[in-house]
Amino acid sequence: MIGNAVQPKTVPWAITFADMSLLLLCFFVMMAALPRKTAEARPAATTGAVEAAALLRQRLAEGIDQGWIEVDQDGSRVHLQFGTADGFDVGSDRPTPQTLALIDTLADTLGHSEAHITVAGHTDDMPISTDRFRDNWDLSSARAASVIRELVKSHGIDPQRLEARGYADTRPLARNDTEQARARNRRIEIEIAWGR
Repeated sequence: MIGNAVQPKTVPWAITFADMSLLLLCFFVMMAALPRKTAEARPAATTGAVEAAALLRQRLAEGIDQGWIEVDQDGSRVHLQFGTADGFDVGSDRPTPQTLALIDTLADTLGHSEAHITVAGHTDDMPISTDRFRDNWDLSSARAASVIRELVKSHGIDPQRLEARGYADTRPLARNDTEQARARNRRIEIEIAWGR
């Protein structure tokens, strides 16, 4: 008899549980895919930095031996520091021949890469005031900009890959209590970054 047939009992919580399980599975699949993409990009950036650092150390070996240049690599970034008082003419943003040669090497090494290059100028704490530079902020910024300008005008580096910063005497490496310490603080630092 159809009218008296027993209807099977349904369990409503089982449907909700199945939906929730499916959603959680989708979530974990998506989460597992994200780190893999990041991990694949990171080795390529690190490889670029390792290769560039090795090449720069080789090409700048004489300056490194003299203590005028330092080249360090950390992950996907290469840090280059130079100057120690003779990177520019005194009180000027005009690079010395030694600095121009370094810029040539840098451009030759990195010109075809996609690395982002940040140039930071630093001074000692001796006040400066000239017709051209009101203070050390102006001077440090102008020195960083002169490196950028040389990379663009003489070597055709894409300006969108470049950034200039001036820090004046706010980030000293040594106390400004001797001429040698002040010379160490007058420097240019360049950070080359892949995969920004």
